[in-house]
This record gives sequence, structure tokens and C-alpha cells, in this order.
Amino acid sequence: NVQNPPATINRKAPKLPISWLPAHPFHHGHPKLRDEVNVPGVKTSRTEATVRNELGREYACIENIDDQVGLVINKLKEIGEFENTYIFYTSDHGIAVGRHGLMGKQNLYEHSWRVPFIVSGPGIKPMSRNEGNSYLLDLLPTLCDLSGIPIPETAQGKSLKPVLMGKKKIIRALLYGAYCGGTKPGMRSIRKGDWKLIKYDTMDGQVRETQLFNLKENPNELIIEHHSKEVVKKTGNQPNKKQINLAKLSRYSEKLVEMEELLLKEMVRLEDPYRFWDQPKLD
Repeated sequence: NVQNPPATINRKAPKLPISWLPAHPFHHGHPKLRDEVNVPGVKTSRTEATVRNELGREYACIENIDDQVGLVINKLKEIGEFENTYIFYTSDHGIAVGRHGLMGKQNLYEHSWRVPFIVSGPGIKPMSRNEGNSYLLDLLPTLCDLSGIPIPETAQGKSLKPVLMGKKKIIRALLYGAYCGGTKPGMRSIRKGDWKLIKYDTMDGQVRETQLFNLKENPNELIIEHHSKEVVKKTGNQPNKKQINLAKLSRYSEKLVEMEELLLKEMVRLEDPYRFWDQPKLD
């Protein structure tokens, strides 16, 4: 029955992701959300069989996309335009598929917030990589800049051409994230360098949580639940002591204050209509 979670694991299914959890430690803030409770064959199941089989389907989709991109590249080479073409490979979001006990995209963890962003073309050094931040709204100004077309005055993004051409390493020092699809105010995040803050104020104030991560030391944003023997046995990954939510540890209090201030400044700058329980009230 395709409506019910599977009882067996496909023999070709990928391993569990190391950030897998049987459930998220608190409500994600969007009741009756399709991706979390209503996907046929998944529902609310986060068992090893469910997650591994779903990952297999995701990887199959990625492989198909790769094949189609290959067809485009081959055609460009065939007509002699490959060396004269900028190719952008990206997406609108990631997806959890069992990571942190979630299945969908409606969260601000790296696995769902980040997207692929691969660019090739004239003047771009092959295999180069940049660790800076960008938004998808930077895509239009970048395409205009690369093509010699005036950037529309209404465009809110920034051209990434200086980064692509190796002239600059950073265009954006900060990255701001917001999810307001469920109960308000929802989730907000700020990222600067290796540090990332996520705040939750959902379910009419019933869920109020703060998370602080050092992404260099904890790239998968592991939390205390990932340290349980049952989870470690399933994932095969034993997190180290630093791979937890750092928000409640006193030795990171100054960093927490710094990130909280950065978040509030971005919320003000972007005219965010909401405030969290521990932020100054709107006038």
C-alpha cells in the first residue's frame, strides 16, 4: 500500500543521514503541514525504512537531473556554443528527508536552507570555490552583469560577478533567513562566518527556542538528541562534545548576544513585521 510507510528497506537504499532523528525535539510550528504529515508512504513516520527509501527516491531524481544537464551541455558543445555560455545550476531549496526528524523544506537548518549554486562559463576558474553568502535574488543582477545588460533599478539582489571572476571573496557578510508559513512569527536565522543563530516562536508562544551553531565545528547542526545511543547506533556517527546547540552554554553567551543583535538589526533593516518574545516590541 503506497499510502502506508514501508516495513522493509530497499537493498539499494542509501544510509541514514548522520543528522537523522526519529522526531524533531519540538514542534516545527506548522500544523497539518503536507511535507511533515501528509506525504503518501511517509505520513509522520521517520523510521529507518521510511527515510532510507525516501532518500533513494531523492537521489534518483538528482541522477535524472544530472542526466538532463548533460544533454544540454552536449548540445552546446555540438553547436559550438559551450565555451561562450554561462551555465547556472541551482535550486529553490533543499529538503530534510529525515534529518533532524523532519521531512520537508520548511525549516532553517542547512540541509533545507542551502541550495546548490554551480556556475561555469567564460572567465570563471574551473573547480574554484567560494565560501561567501548569496541569495537567489542575486541571480538576476549577476546574469545582467555577465551579459552586459543594465541591472534593473528594482532588483534587490547584488551581482556576484566579482566573486565568479575571482576579484572578490565576499559580497554578503550576513545571511538572513525567515520562515513564516506556519504560526507567527515563525522562524528566523542569521549567519555570519562560521556562526549561525536560529530562533523559533511558534504554536502561539508554546514553542520558543533558540539555537546557536558553529558550522565549522558542527556543519550538520547536530543537537543533544543526536548523542543518544539509539540514534548513534542507527546513524553510525558519534558526535563530539562540541556538536550540540551552544545557545544555553555560558561560555558562548557573548557570541549569542552578538548574533541576537545581528538578527534584530537585519529584521529592522528588512522591515520584518514581527518580533520574538525576547526582542524589543515594535513601536
